[in-house]
Amino acid sequence: MSRRKKQKKRIIGWNTLFLAIFFGMIAFKTYDLQKINKGLEKQKMEYSEKIKIEQEEQARLVKEKEYIQSDIYIEKVAREKLGLVKEDEIVFMEKTE
Repeated sequence: MSRRKKQKKRIIGWNTLFLAIFFGMIAFKTYDLQKINKGLEKQKMEYSEKIKIEQEEQARLVKEKEYIQSDIYIEKVAREKLGLVKEDEIVFMEKTE
């Protein structure tokens, strides 16, 4: 074989090796990125569930706030904790001995 043919084969060999390594690295990185993507998707689902739970809790707290600010609640607390009654009510008390 001539010197040129040997040199050409050597260049083709090195190029083939370089391409094999290059595509191997791409395959490895693709696998790694897919693994990371699965983890992020799982995390996204967990956060979506947490957001849903927190939104439900927020709605419950808004309703509770509205109830606490209502006249019905204020009257209930005044009766139970302060012992207040309306003017036209008759109060019956237990006799304690």
